[in-house]
Amino acid sequence: MSTTRKIPAESNPGSHAKGQKRFDKIVECALQLLIERGYHNFSMRKVADAAGISIGNLQYYFPCKDALVEAMLDNTLQAYNELFNEIRHRGTPRQQFIELVTAVTRDLGTRKTTVFFPEVWSLSNHEQAVTGMMDAMYDNYRHIVSDIILEINPQLSAAQASRLALFFTCSIEGHTVFIGYKKPWNKETDNIANIATQSFLWLIEHGEIPED
Repeated sequence: MSTTRKIPAESNPGSHAKGQKRFDKIVECALQLLIERGYHNFSMRKVADAAGISIGNLQYYFPCKDALVEAMLDNTLQAYNELFNEIRHRGTPRQQFIELVTAVTRDLGTRKTTVFFPEVWSLSNHEQAVTGMMDAMYDNYRHIVSDIILEINPQLSAAQASRLALFFTCSIEGHTVFIGYKKPWNKETDNIANIATQSFLWLIEHGEIPED
């Protein structure tokens, strides 16, 4: 999953295109450094070296480490929001739900997700801006799941659908330590997605969901 955050437009179109390319490369190098080395080894100097530019050039685009981290997270999290929104406009509500659960479960097995999100979760414990960005992504995710749930079973209340959406997202995220990249049960990812889909759909259609 990838998306592109835009830098401000410049008077010279050619200069802007070059600047956007450099911006994108820096963000991608920052992401790879975070995945490969962890946040404790993440620094402006190391990102500049990875991108093949000077620290001064890096600071032209990102004056401080916080700005760089924010751009990196914005790019990555926005890609997930775009995926969720795309799925929402395909097929029936039931098909949307199955596709969403399958896509998210399979994504847990990628190296990027297995490594990236634990690093970001840890960072969010100390950085309010990171917490806000993560919360916004998960809020969008749960809102989409909740809407799909209500369309699958209109007899549920908004509170019940919201509670189910929270339970589903918590349950799926918790699988990372077992079916993530190079984790012992990674080969069971598709089976887990299948079981999760059946279980969640049964709860939506037949479960006794607390309302208060």
